Parts: sequence; C-alpha cells; structure tokens
Amino acid sequence: MNSILIFYGLFLISCGLVSLIFIGKTAKTALLSGGSTGVISLIVGYNYSLNNIPLVIIAIVIPLFLFFIFAWRTSKTLFKLIELITINSAETKPKAIAFLIISLMAIVSIFTFAIQIIAYIKIVYSNEDFF
Repeated sequence: MNSILIFYGLFLISCGLVSLIFIGKTAKTALLSGGSTGVISLIVGYNYSLNNIPLVIIAIVIPLFLFFIFAWRTSKTLFKLIELITINSAETKPKAIAFLIISLMAIVSIFTFAIQIIAYIKIVYSNEDFF
C-alpha cells in the first residue's frame, strides 16, 4: 500500500505543476491542492506500516476525500467551461485544461481509494491478529 500512496502523491504534485505550467498563476488552487495533498500522501506512504492503524485509516480516507473534492471541482469547472464556450471567451482554453486535469485527479483518486480498500481487506483477512 505504501508504494501506491507514494505514486499517488507524486501524481498529485505533478498535476499541480502541470496546471501551473499550462494555466499560469491562476492555477494557484490546483498547485496548492495537488501539492499539499501530494506531500501528505508521500509522508503517509513513506511512514506506512501494517501495525499503524491511524496511517491505515488515513491511507484509505485521503483518496476518498480527494475524489469528492475533485469531483465537485470538476463539475464546477465544467459548468464554467460551458458558459465560456457559449460566449467564446479567451478563458475557455485554460478552463478546458483545468477541467481535464481535475477530472483526471478525480478518476485516479477513486481508483487509489479502491486499491487501498482491497489491500486493507487482504491484510485484515490474511492477518487475523491485525487488530
């Protein structure tokens, strides 16, 4: 599970940086949310151990929480993008890029959550004295 979280953390940080490169300074939220949660995922993934129940719970909760955040931001960005397309605004391209990046972050978050749950169930059932 720790390698999954380390990959996930690097992915989130990368998405924040890509947003900054393609969208510019207006992508502060993407950089902050991707960077900070990516660092938290890296720390949890690096320090993860099978006997540390709080880290197991954090490892499961992080991607689920982020899925809801990114899904909400994806829908918000999509509605703004549709509005901009109808008026043919110059902001359309940056919003389209933001929509794609945030959507990708939401999809990877839900898959990471599913993998964490499956790994947790395998650990619990293979190690009866886990709790």
